[in-house]
Amino acid sequence: MSVQQDMHNLLQKEMDRKDFIKHVGVGFAAIVGITTVLKTISTMGGSQKQAAAGYGASVYGGGKSQAV
Repeated sequence: MSVQQDMHNLLQKEMDRKDFIKHVGVGFAAIVGITTVLKTISTMGGSQKQAAAGYGASVYGGGKSQAV
Protein backbone atom coordinates (compact mmCIF):
# COMPACT_ATOMS: atom_id res chain seq x y z
CA MET A 1 0.00 0.00 0.00
CA SER A 2 1.09 3.50 -0.66
CA VAL A 3 1.14 6.36 1.82
CA GLN A 4 -1.73 8.01 -0.03
CA GLN A 5 -3.82 4.87 0.32
CA ASP A 6 -3.01 4.65 4.04
CA MET A 7 -4.00 8.29 4.56
CA HIS A 8 -7.21 7.77 2.61
CA ASN A 9 -8.09 4.73 4.72
CA LEU A 10 -7.36 6.63 7.93
CA LEU A 11 -9.48 9.60 6.89
CA GLN A 12 -12.40 7.34 5.92
CA LYS A 13 -12.27 5.39 9.18
CA GLU A 14 -15.01 6.18 11.69
CA MET A 15 -13.57 7.20 15.02
CA ASP A 16 -14.66 8.96 18.15
CA ARG A 17 -12.90 11.88 19.80
CA LYS A 18 -10.68 9.60 21.90
CA ASP A 19 -9.41 7.70 18.84
CA PHE A 20 -8.83 10.97 16.97
CA ILE A 21 -6.78 12.42 19.85
CA LYS A 22 -4.71 9.21 19.99
CA HIS A 23 -3.98 9.36 16.25
CA VAL A 24 -3.01 13.03 16.39
CA GLY A 25 -0.83 12.42 19.47
CA VAL A 26 1.02 9.54 17.84
CA GLY A 27 1.59 11.61 14.69
CA PHE A 28 2.89 14.56 16.69
CA ALA A 29 5.21 12.32 18.73
CA ALA A 30 6.54 10.76 15.52
CA ILE A 31 7.28 14.15 13.95
CA VAL A 32 8.98 15.47 17.09
CA GLY A 33 10.98 12.25 17.44
CA ILE A 34 12.17 12.33 13.83
CA THR A 35 13.30 15.96 14.08
CA THR A 36 15.12 15.23 17.35
CA VAL A 37 16.94 12.28 15.81
CA LEU A 38 17.93 14.33 12.76
CA LYS A 39 19.17 17.19 14.96
CA THR A 40 21.20 14.76 17.07
CA ILE A 41 22.76 13.14 14.01
CA SER A 42 23.69 16.51 12.51
CA THR A 43 25.48 17.65 15.68
CA MET A 44 27.41 14.38 16.04
CA GLY A 45 29.53 15.22 12.99
CA GLY A 46 32.01 17.38 14.86
CA SER A 47 32.43 19.50 17.89
CA GLN A 48 31.31 23.05 17.53
CA LYS A 49 33.36 25.38 19.68
CA GLN A 50 31.66 28.64 20.46
CA ALA A 51 33.68 31.74 21.22
CA ALA A 52 32.87 33.18 24.61
CA ALA A 53 31.84 36.81 24.70
CA GLY A 54 30.84 39.25 27.39
CA TYR A 55 31.80 39.64 31.00
CA GLY A 56 33.89 36.74 32.26
CA ALA A 57 35.00 35.69 28.80
CA SER A 58 38.60 36.84 29.18
CA VAL A 59 41.28 36.18 31.77
CA TYR A 60 40.52 39.57 33.29
CA GLY A 61 36.89 38.60 33.74
CA GLY A 62 37.73 35.53 35.81
CA GLY A 63 37.89 32.86 33.11
CA LYS A 64 40.67 30.29 32.87
CA SER A 65 43.52 31.15 30.54
CA GLN A 66 44.22 28.73 27.73
CA ALA A 67 47.77 27.72 26.86
CA VAL A 68 48.62 28.17 23.21
